[in-house]
Amino acid sequence: MASYRVKPSKPVAVLGALIGVAMLVVVFVNGIGRHSGFIWLWATACVAIVGFNLWAAFSKNGATEVVERRTAE
Repeated sequence: MASYRVKPSKPVAVLGALIGVAMLVVVFVNGIGRHSGFIWLWATACVAIVGFNLWAAFSKNGATEVVERRTAE
């Protein structure tokens, strides 16, 4: 059974990271959920999005999924 690593292209991964940074800036500037703790949940999600996309863009093994191909039996 052969397996192939699937990586997003660098421009797509960097764009995803930039969108994550923009989401983080918007929530801190507007103060959405500042009094309910939602801002920390939002910030954690945005940091995870940015980190994952940068890892996928610049890591040698930054595959986001593995596709396995079965051979005919």
